[in-house]
Amino acid sequence: MTCFVHADKLKYMFRFIFAALTSVAVTTVFSVMSAADANAQRVAGRDLLDFPLGLLAEAPALSDRMAGGLWNPATSALTPSTRAEFGFAGLTTPQELGVRLEMLAAAFRLKPNVTGSMSIAQASVADILRTETDPQSIGGEIPYSTTLLSVGAATTRKNVTFGVSARYRWGTADTEHSGAFAMDGGVIVDHVARIPVRLAVSTFLFNPSTSSDEASYFAAADVPIVRVDTTLIVRGGYSIAKTEERGHEQYAFSTATYRQFDLSTGVSTTTEFGNTSHRWRLGFGLRRAGYNVAIARENGGAGLGASYQFLLTRAVK
Repeated sequence: MTCFVHADKLKYMFRFIFAALTSVAVTTVFSVMSAADANAQRVAGRDLLDFPLGLLAEAPALSDRMAGGLWNPATSALTPSTRAEFGFAGLTTPQELGVRLEMLAAAFRLKPNVTGSMSIAQASVADILRTETDPQSIGGEIPYSTTLLSVGAATTRKNVTFGVSARYRWGTADTEHSGAFAMDGGVIVDHVARIPVRLAVSTFLFNPSTSSDEASYFAAADVPIVRVDTTLIVRGGYSIAKTEERGHEQYAFSTATYRQFDLSTGVSTTTEFGNTSHRWRLGFGLRRAGYNVAIARENGGAGLGASYQFLLTRAVK
């Protein structure tokens, strides 16, 4: 009797989450259609989401370190031994840029092979002073920020993990406020033809109802270089990313796991608006008693200082 009650509860929860996802998607689609009729324009703050929030110097399409699957919905899938996961991530940039990002996320098991996820990310920039015809400030800062809400689900079939996420993003630039709907998907393939390679592809802020100039597309692959049982694992990989109307990034990276310690590093080559820059990233993480704490550093370009990331997750077995 207890088993039947437990199964009914799981089925009810899964149907509830599915209904919630459908409701969010339908509501936001109508909102976007109404906005498009008025005058479809880009939502402010998209550039603030170009920073590697929740990543430990890893490829966005492959990294599952942060809960919620921000960059690839498939990475939100929980391992069979984990019932839920909660996480917080933050990122700060040099004072010259004044950009700050935070993210809260949660993932929870709906069925043995289905994971539901929710996350909210917020990004803003400070010290944009209001001026007229000269650099002299006339008082007050100009607000410039964006908030991204995501609800998703992921499932695993054999060696392939699929994920989808419905998103809604708000943007503010001075007195202008607007929003846009996005629907993203991702896939991770673990082992191909008995070769221990991992492949991943995903989208970020893809708008299915209009031709969007905000969407990003990710692809990545990595393979083991050194493996000593489960004590030491070193992998090397390569990823590419392209953002509509902005540019593209190529990233060569390596990750290492030794007991409860994680280390990752890589070099990013970014081309935006005809300009190319190189940035070095380094991350360090510690896993213990269900907690995962990580910090990372990325060199700045154009003579700017480095940006720093922080991440904390808690897995519930």
